[in-house]
Amino acid sequence: MASAPSSEYPIGVPFRFSPEGDVQRFPGNTTLCHLPHNSPLFPGLHDLYKSVASNPTLQSCIHLLPPDSWHMTVLDGVLERNRDDPRLWPAGNVYLPLDECTRLFAERLQALGHSLENEGLAPPYRMKVRSFDPLVNGIGLEVIGATVEEEQRMRRLRDRIADTMGFRAPNHDTYCFHISVAYLLRHLSQQERRELERVTAQHLPVLELHFDLDAVEYCAFEDMHLFSRVFYLGGSSGKSTDPV
Repeated sequence: MASAPSSEYPIGVPFRFSPEGDVQRFPGNTTLCHLPHNSPLFPGLHDLYKSVASNPTLQSCIHLLPPDSWHMTVLDGVLERNRDDPRLWPAGNVYLPLDECTRLFAERLQALGHSLENEGLAPPYRMKVRSFDPLVNGIGLEVIGATVEEEQRMRRLRDRIADTMGFRAPNHDTYCFHISVAYLLRHLSQQERRELERVTAQHLPVLELHFDLDAVEYCAFEDMHLFSRVFYLGGSSGKSTDPV
């Protein structure tokens, strides 16, 4: 989440969502792994989703993301909104229209061919849930590689994709993998925060799982509800069971 938060609202408002919860245009591109519906993590996340949606204290202050959008970002691309920050766009391309930047990244990423497989960076990616995010900007799961070696492999994967795209954000080395489920629409009251902490604590034991992710997808998007796959990275056929 690269955009600077407003002091009046959490990070998702007003650029990703309006204060009333309406989806806003927020175009960009990214690389990610969608969470398949047959993942062992999916049922527990869906139960959390339903708990928040039906909670009278929380339902008006949280925007839930549609389950088909759930994913783990591997490496962020660029956001149209961040064009004025040269640290967040590839050098020499700050004035390139977003659709042209998306095509430029696509050309570079397609050149990977089967090199991810040859370099030991192919799927599946074996992950595990560590905890919930701090619940400051929304609801999300912090995830890491299932082993120390797998976490190191995921970091090498990020480096390889970044080198191929020719772009690294300032937080490249400190980035934490996560799966976002919802954004806060306003800063929570003490009562709302206690309720959110209660609900997430209730669901965490069911979510502390190991799970696999399939091939990395290069995606373009217009908002936070749909990440449209352009292609799978590394020559993968993308044998995920769920269409995107």
